[in-house]
Amino acid sequence: MAARSGRAAKDRSRSRLTPRGFVLVLVGLSLVLAAYWERQVVLLVPAALCLGVVALGLWWAIGAVGRVRLGVPGVIAEGQSATIRIVGDARQVGARWSTWAPGPERFLLLEGDLGEPAQASVDLGVHPRGRWRLAPVEVTTLDPFRVVRTTRSIDPRASLVVGPEVLSVASSELRSNRTEGRLAQSRTADEVDAMVREWRPGDPQRRVHWRQSAKRGELMVRQEANPATDDDIVVVDTARAAGRGRDAEDRLARAACSIALALAGRDRAVQVRETGEPSLPAADWRDLRSALAAFASFEAHAADEPRPMDADAAHVVALEEASPEGWSLAPGTTLWLVARPGDPPRRISAGSRVAVHRWIDRAGPVRELA
Repeated sequence: MAARSGRAAKDRSRSRLTPRGFVLVLVGLSLVLAAYWERQVVLLVPAALCLGVVALGLWWAIGAVGRVRLGVPGVIAEGQSATIRIVGDARQVGARWSTWAPGPERFLLLEGDLGEPAQASVDLGVHPRGRWRLAPVEVTTLDPFRVVRTTRSIDPRASLVVGPEVLSVASSELRSNRTEGRLAQSRTADEVDAMVREWRPGDPQRRVHWRQSAKRGELMVRQEANPATDDDIVVVDTARAAGRGRDAEDRLARAACSIALALAGRDRAVQVRETGEPSLPAADWRDLRSALAAFASFEAHAADEPRPMDADAAHVVALEEASPEGWSLAPGTTLWLVARPGDPPRRISAGSRVAVHRWIDRAGPVRELA
Protein backbone atom coordinates (compact mmCIF):
# COMPACT_ATOMS: atom_id res chain seq x y z
CA MET A 1 0.00 0.00 0.00
CA ALA A 2 1.80 3.10 -1.19
CA ALA A 3 1.42 6.50 0.39
CA ARG A 4 -1.40 8.43 -1.33
CA SER A 5 -0.35 12.06 -1.51
CA GLY A 6 0.51 14.76 -4.00
CA ARG A 7 4.22 14.33 -3.30
CA ALA A 8 6.29 11.23 -2.76
CA ALA A 9 7.01 10.22 0.82
CA LYS A 10 10.41 11.27 2.12
CA ASP A 11 12.46 8.48 3.74
CA ARG A 12 15.42 8.79 6.07
CA SER A 13 17.19 5.94 7.80
CA ARG A 14 20.01 5.65 10.27
CA SER A 15 21.70 2.67 11.91
CA ARG A 16 23.66 2.59 15.14
CA LEU A 17 25.11 -0.02 17.43
CA THR A 18 23.16 -1.18 20.45
CA PRO A 19 24.94 -1.50 23.84
CA ARG A 20 25.45 -5.17 23.04
CA GLY A 21 27.01 -4.23 19.72
CA PHE A 22 29.39 -1.75 21.38
CA VAL A 23 30.48 -4.42 23.84
CA LEU A 24 31.15 -6.93 21.09
CA VAL A 25 33.16 -4.39 19.08
CA LEU A 26 35.23 -3.45 22.15
CA VAL A 27 35.82 -7.09 23.05
CA GLY A 28 36.77 -7.97 19.47
CA LEU A 29 39.22 -5.07 19.18
CA SER A 30 40.67 -5.85 22.59
CA LEU A 31 41.27 -9.47 21.56
CA VAL A 32 42.93 -8.34 18.34
CA LEU A 33 45.30 -6.06 20.30
CA ALA A 34 45.96 -8.79 22.84
CA ALA A 35 46.77 -11.29 20.10
CA TYR A 36 49.20 -8.84 18.53
CA TRP A 37 50.79 -7.88 21.87
CA GLU A 38 51.06 -11.40 23.27
CA ARG A 39 51.75 -13.06 19.92
CA GLN A 40 48.81 -15.41 20.57
CA VAL A 41 47.10 -16.19 17.27
CA VAL A 42 44.46 -18.25 19.04
CA LEU A 43 42.93 -15.02 20.40
CA LEU A 44 42.00 -14.01 16.87
CA VAL A 45 39.30 -16.70 16.78
CA PRO A 46 37.02 -15.17 19.47
CA ALA A 47 37.87 -11.70 18.10
CA ALA A 48 36.67 -12.75 14.66
CA LEU A 49 33.50 -14.17 16.18
CA CYS A 50 32.70 -10.92 18.02
CA LEU A 51 33.41 -8.67 15.05
CA GLY A 52 31.71 -11.11 12.66
CA VAL A 53 28.46 -10.96 14.63
CA VAL A 54 28.53 -7.15 14.38
CA ALA A 55 29.30 -7.33 10.65
CA LEU A 56 26.35 -9.70 10.11
CA GLY A 57 24.09 -7.31 12.04
CA LEU A 58 25.18 -4.41 9.83
CA TRP A 59 24.59 -6.48 6.68
CA TRP A 60 21.10 -7.38 7.91
CA ALA A 61 20.34 -3.72 8.69
CA ILE A 62 21.34 -2.65 5.16
CA GLY A 63 18.91 -5.17 3.72
CA ALA A 64 16.12 -3.98 6.00
CA VAL A 65 16.27 -0.36 4.77
CA GLY A 66 13.75 0.68 2.11
CA ARG A 67 11.03 -1.90 2.80
CA VAL A 68 8.35 0.05 4.68
CA ARG A 69 5.33 1.68 3.01
CA LEU A 70 2.58 3.99 4.29
CA GLY A 71 -1.08 4.31 3.38
CA VAL A 72 -2.44 7.71 4.43
CA PRO A 73 -6.17 8.46 4.93
CA GLY A 74 -6.51 11.40 2.50
CA VAL A 75 -9.96 13.10 2.65
CA ILE A 76 -12.54 12.20 5.29
CA ALA A 77 -15.58 13.85 6.88
CA GLU A 78 -16.10 15.04 10.45
CA GLY A 79 -16.82 12.17 12.80
CA GLN A 80 -14.83 9.63 10.78
CA SER A 81 -11.73 8.10 12.34
CA ALA A 82 -8.52 8.53 10.37
CA THR A 83 -6.14 5.59 10.00
CA ILE A 84 -2.55 5.27 8.76
CA ARG A 85 -1.52 1.89 7.40
CA ILE A 86 2.08 0.75 7.95
CA VAL A 87 3.22 -2.17 5.77
CA GLY A 88 6.61 -3.87 5.96
CA ASP A 89 8.02 -7.26 5.03
CA ALA A 90 8.96 -10.33 7.05
CA ARG A 91 12.08 -8.65 8.46
CA GLN A 92 9.97 -5.97 10.17
CA VAL A 93 7.83 -8.37 12.23
CA GLY A 94 8.03 -7.13 15.80
CA ALA A 95 9.54 -3.76 14.80
CA ARG A 96 8.60 -0.74 16.91
CA TRP A 97 6.72 2.15 15.27
CA SER A 98 5.88 5.61 16.62
CA THR A 99 4.25 8.82 15.37
CA TRP A 100 2.36 11.88 16.61
CA ALA A 101 -1.37 12.36 16.16
CA PRO A 102 -2.11 15.42 13.97
CA GLY A 103 -4.34 18.22 15.15
CA PRO A 104 -4.33 21.80 16.45
CA GLU A 105 -1.76 20.72 19.06
CA ARG A 106 0.42 17.66 18.58
CA PHE A 107 0.68 16.26 22.05
CA LEU A 108 -0.40 12.63 21.65
CA LEU A 109 2.40 10.14 21.00
CA LEU A 110 1.25 6.94 19.31
CA GLU A 111 3.43 3.83 19.27
CA GLY A 112 3.20 0.08 18.93
CA ASP A 113 4.66 -3.00 17.25
CA LEU A 114 4.32 -4.40 13.74
CA GLY A 115 2.56 -7.71 14.16
CA GLU A 116 2.04 -10.55 11.75
CA PRO A 117 2.45 -10.07 8.81
CA ALA A 118 4.58 -6.94 9.52
CA GLN A 119 1.59 -4.58 9.30
CA ALA A 120 -0.17 -2.15 11.61
CA SER A 121 -3.20 0.18 11.45
CA VAL A 122 -2.61 3.37 13.40
CA ASP A 123 -5.86 4.99 14.59
CA LEU A 124 -5.36 8.76 14.55
CA GLY A 125 -8.77 9.40 16.10
CA VAL A 126 -11.47 11.91 15.17
CA HIS A 127 -10.41 15.41 14.11
CA PRO A 128 -12.24 18.71 13.57
CA ARG A 129 -12.71 20.21 10.13
CA GLY A 130 -9.51 21.47 8.55
CA ARG A 131 -6.18 20.33 7.13
CA TRP A 132 -3.79 18.67 9.57
CA ARG A 133 -0.19 17.89 8.65
CA LEU A 134 0.68 14.23 9.15
CA ALA A 135 3.76 13.64 11.29
CA PRO A 136 6.58 11.32 10.16
CA VAL A 137 6.32 7.66 11.15
CA GLU A 138 9.41 6.10 12.72
CA VAL A 139 9.98 2.35 12.48
CA THR A 140 12.77 0.89 14.62
CA THR A 141 14.14 -2.57 13.75
CA LEU A 142 16.71 -4.76 15.53
CA ASP A 143 18.75 -7.41 13.74
CA PRO A 144 18.47 -11.05 14.94
CA PHE A 145 21.62 -10.65 17.08
CA ARG A 146 20.36 -7.31 18.52
CA VAL A 147 23.65 -5.58 17.87
CA VAL A 148 22.44 -2.94 15.35
CA ARG A 149 19.35 -0.74 15.68
CA THR A 150 17.96 0.70 12.43
CA THR A 151 15.52 3.61 12.64
CA ARG A 152 13.68 4.67 9.53
CA SER A 153 11.68 7.92 9.42
CA ILE A 154 9.01 8.04 6.71
CA ASP A 155 7.52 11.50 6.17
CA PRO A 156 4.30 11.09 4.13
CA ARG A 157 4.50 14.78 3.13
CA ALA A 158 0.72 14.83 3.16
CA SER A 159 -2.12 16.25 5.22
CA LEU A 160 -5.18 14.77 6.77
CA VAL A 161 -8.05 16.64 5.09
CA VAL A 162 -11.24 16.73 7.17
CA GLY A 163 -14.36 18.10 5.52
CA PRO A 164 -17.71 18.95 7.11
CA GLU A 165 -20.33 16.40 8.07
CA VAL A 166 -22.75 15.98 5.15
CA LEU A 167 -26.49 15.41 5.59
CA SER A 168 -28.98 14.32 2.94
CA VAL A 169 -31.46 16.89 1.63
CA ALA A 170 -34.78 15.92 0.10
CA SER A 171 -35.20 16.92 -3.53
CA SER A 172 -38.45 18.71 -2.66
CA GLU A 173 -36.46 21.12 -0.49
CA LEU A 174 -34.15 22.07 -3.38
CA ARG A 175 -36.72 23.37 -5.84
CA SER A 176 -35.71 26.76 -7.16
CA ASN A 177 -38.22 29.02 -8.88
CA ARG A 178 -35.73 31.53 -10.23
CA THR A 179 -37.27 31.76 -13.68
CA GLU A 180 -40.82 32.11 -12.35
CA GLY A 181 -39.60 34.62 -9.80
CA ARG A 182 -37.96 36.78 -12.42
CA LEU A 183 -41.04 36.67 -14.59
CA ALA A 184 -43.23 37.64 -11.65
CA GLN A 185 -40.88 40.48 -10.76
CA SER A 186 -40.90 41.67 -14.36
CA ARG A 187 -44.71 41.54 -14.61
CA THR A 188 -45.05 43.50 -11.39
CA ALA A 189 -42.64 46.16 -12.54
CA ASP A 190 -43.40 46.51 -16.25
CA GLU A 191 -46.27 44.12 -17.06
CA VAL A 192 -44.16 42.31 -19.69
CA ASP A 193 -43.70 38.62 -20.27
CA ALA A 194 -39.92 38.55 -19.74
CA MET A 195 -37.14 40.64 -18.32
CA VAL A 196 -35.43 42.91 -20.84
CA ARG A 197 -32.06 44.57 -21.28
CA GLU A 198 -30.45 47.01 -23.71
CA TRP A 199 -29.67 45.76 -27.21
CA ARG A 200 -26.07 44.71 -27.84
CA PRO A 201 -24.31 44.13 -31.20
CA GLY A 202 -24.93 40.56 -32.26
CA ASP A 203 -28.37 40.17 -30.62
CA PRO A 204 -30.81 38.60 -33.12
CA GLN A 205 -33.80 40.63 -34.28
CA ARG A 206 -36.24 38.01 -33.02
CA ARG A 207 -35.31 38.91 -29.42
CA VAL A 208 -36.12 42.62 -29.79
CA HIS A 209 -38.95 43.66 -27.47
CA TRP A 210 -40.64 46.34 -29.61
CA ARG A 211 -43.13 47.47 -26.99
CA GLN A 212 -40.45 48.14 -24.37
CA SER A 213 -38.19 49.66 -27.05
CA ALA A 214 -40.88 52.16 -27.96
CA LYS A 215 -41.58 52.90 -24.31
CA ARG A 216 -37.92 53.52 -23.43
CA GLY A 217 -36.78 55.11 -26.67
CA GLU A 218 -34.02 52.60 -27.33
CA LEU A 219 -33.76 49.04 -28.56
CA MET A 220 -34.50 46.50 -25.81
CA VAL A 221 -34.20 42.71 -26.08
CA ARG A 222 -35.63 39.86 -24.03
CA GLN A 223 -33.24 38.61 -21.35
CA GLU A 224 -32.86 34.88 -21.85
CA ALA A 225 -32.33 32.89 -18.65
CA ASN A 226 -29.17 30.83 -18.41
CA PRO A 227 -30.09 27.45 -16.95
CA ALA A 228 -26.50 26.85 -15.88
CA THR A 229 -26.61 29.85 -13.56
CA ASP A 230 -30.29 30.36 -12.73
CA ASP A 231 -30.91 27.31 -10.58
CA ASP A 232 -27.56 26.20 -9.17
CA ILE A 233 -25.75 29.15 -7.63
CA VAL A 234 -25.32 28.71 -3.87
CA VAL A 235 -24.24 31.85 -2.01
CA VAL A 236 -22.76 31.41 1.47
CA ASP A 237 -23.14 34.50 3.66
CA THR A 238 -19.58 34.58 5.02
CA ALA A 239 -19.48 38.36 5.41
CA ARG A 240 -21.95 38.33 8.33
CA ALA A 241 -20.40 35.16 9.79
CA ALA A 242 -16.93 36.72 10.02
CA GLY A 243 -15.65 37.03 13.57
CA ARG A 244 -18.25 34.71 15.11
CA GLY A 245 -15.85 31.87 15.85
CA ARG A 246 -14.96 28.46 14.51
CA ASP A 247 -18.23 26.85 15.64
CA ALA A 248 -20.25 29.27 13.50
CA GLU A 249 -18.00 28.59 10.48
CA ASP A 250 -18.40 24.83 10.96
CA ARG A 251 -22.20 25.09 11.12
CA LEU A 252 -22.24 27.17 7.94
CA ALA A 253 -19.86 24.76 6.19
CA ARG A 254 -21.94 21.70 7.08
CA ALA A 255 -25.16 23.19 5.69
CA ALA A 256 -23.63 24.75 2.54
CA CYS A 257 -21.68 21.61 1.63
CA SER A 258 -24.75 19.41 2.08
CA ILE A 259 -26.88 21.69 -0.11
CA ALA A 260 -24.23 21.98 -2.85
CA LEU A 261 -23.73 18.21 -2.97
CA ALA A 262 -27.48 17.57 -3.09
CA LEU A 263 -27.91 20.00 -5.99
CA ALA A 264 -24.93 18.60 -7.89
CA GLY A 265 -26.28 15.09 -7.36
CA ARG A 266 -29.04 16.02 -9.79
CA ASP A 267 -26.38 16.24 -12.57
CA ARG A 268 -26.08 20.00 -12.46
CA ALA A 269 -23.12 22.34 -12.70
CA VAL A 270 -23.28 23.92 -9.24
CA GLN A 271 -21.46 27.12 -8.35
CA VAL A 272 -20.66 28.12 -4.76
CA ARG A 273 -19.91 31.76 -4.00
CA GLU A 274 -19.23 33.76 -0.83
CA THR A 275 -20.37 37.20 0.23
CA GLY A 276 -17.07 37.78 2.04
CA GLU A 277 -13.51 37.29 0.86
CA PRO A 278 -13.29 33.99 -1.08
CA SER A 279 -11.83 31.03 0.80
CA LEU A 280 -13.18 28.06 -1.18
CA PRO A 281 -11.00 26.58 -3.95
CA ALA A 282 -12.49 25.35 -7.20
CA ALA A 283 -14.19 21.98 -6.80
CA ASP A 284 -16.31 19.45 -8.63
CA TRP A 285 -19.41 19.52 -6.45
CA ARG A 286 -20.60 16.22 -7.94
CA ASP A 287 -17.68 14.46 -6.24
CA LEU A 288 -17.90 13.95 -2.47
CA ARG A 289 -14.12 13.97 -1.85
CA SER A 290 -13.67 17.13 -3.90
CA ALA A 291 -16.48 18.91 -2.02
CA LEU A 292 -15.14 17.83 1.39
CA ALA A 293 -11.62 18.96 0.48
CA ALA A 294 -12.91 22.37 -0.63
CA PHE A 295 -14.93 23.00 2.55
CA ALA A 296 -12.03 21.80 4.71
CA SER A 297 -10.44 25.18 3.86
CA PHE A 298 -13.63 27.19 4.35
CA GLU A 299 -13.28 30.34 6.49
CA ALA A 300 -15.50 33.37 6.99
CA HIS A 301 -13.84 36.71 6.24
CA ALA A 302 -15.54 40.05 5.79
CA ALA A 303 -15.25 41.62 2.34
CA ASP A 304 -12.85 44.53 1.88
CA GLU A 305 -15.76 46.47 0.40
CA PRO A 306 -19.48 45.82 0.99
CA ARG A 307 -20.98 43.76 -1.81
CA PRO A 308 -24.63 43.52 -2.85
CA MET A 309 -26.25 40.10 -2.71
CA ASP A 310 -25.70 38.10 -5.89
CA ALA A 311 -28.82 38.63 -8.01
CA ASP A 312 -28.40 35.19 -9.63
CA ALA A 313 -28.35 33.32 -6.32
CA ALA A 314 -30.83 30.45 -6.22
CA HIS A 315 -29.89 29.38 -2.67
CA VAL A 316 -28.53 31.65 0.08
CA VAL A 317 -27.07 29.98 3.18
CA ALA A 318 -26.68 32.21 6.25
CA LEU A 319 -26.33 31.98 10.02
CA GLU A 320 -29.68 32.58 11.68
CA GLU A 321 -28.20 34.54 14.60
CA ALA A 322 -26.30 36.82 12.18
CA SER A 323 -29.19 37.27 9.78
CA PRO A 324 -30.76 40.74 9.44
CA GLU A 325 -34.48 41.17 9.99
CA GLY A 326 -34.98 42.10 6.35
CA TRP A 327 -33.35 40.65 3.25
CA SER A 328 -33.25 42.00 -0.30
CA LEU A 329 -33.43 38.78 -2.30
CA ALA A 330 -34.66 38.21 -5.82
CA PRO A 331 -38.02 36.43 -6.22
CA GLY A 332 -37.59 32.68 -6.49
CA THR A 333 -34.60 32.55 -4.14
CA THR A 334 -34.44 30.00 -1.31
CA LEU A 335 -33.00 31.33 1.96
CA TRP A 336 -31.47 28.77 4.35
CA LEU A 337 -31.06 29.93 7.95
CA VAL A 338 -28.57 27.76 9.87
CA ALA A 339 -29.49 27.54 13.54
CA ARG A 340 -27.97 25.95 16.63
CA PRO A 341 -29.96 23.06 18.11
CA GLY A 342 -32.44 24.38 20.65
CA ASP A 343 -32.38 28.01 19.49
CA PRO A 344 -35.85 29.55 18.99
CA PRO A 345 -36.61 30.62 15.39
CA ARG A 346 -36.33 34.29 14.45
CA ARG A 347 -38.85 36.24 12.44
CA ILE A 348 -37.24 37.10 9.10
CA SER A 349 -38.68 39.18 6.28
CA ALA A 350 -37.01 37.70 3.21
CA GLY A 351 -39.06 39.40 0.51
CA SER A 352 -41.80 38.48 -1.94
CA ARG A 353 -41.77 34.95 -3.42
CA VAL A 354 -38.69 33.93 -1.36
CA ALA A 355 -38.80 30.49 0.26
CA VAL A 356 -37.30 30.34 3.75
CA HIS A 357 -35.96 27.14 5.27
CA ARG A 358 -34.49 26.65 8.72
CA TRP A 359 -31.49 24.32 8.93
CA ILE A 360 -30.83 22.80 12.36
CA ASP A 361 -27.14 22.02 12.70
CA ARG A 362 -26.39 18.26 12.47
CA ALA A 363 -30.14 17.58 12.09
CA GLY A 364 -31.02 18.97 8.68
CA PRO A 365 -33.65 21.21 7.11
CA VAL A 366 -36.91 22.19 8.79
CA ARG A 367 -39.56 23.97 6.77
CA GLU A 368 -40.39 27.44 8.08
CA LEU A 369 -43.29 29.53 6.84
CA ALA A 370 -42.09 32.81 5.37
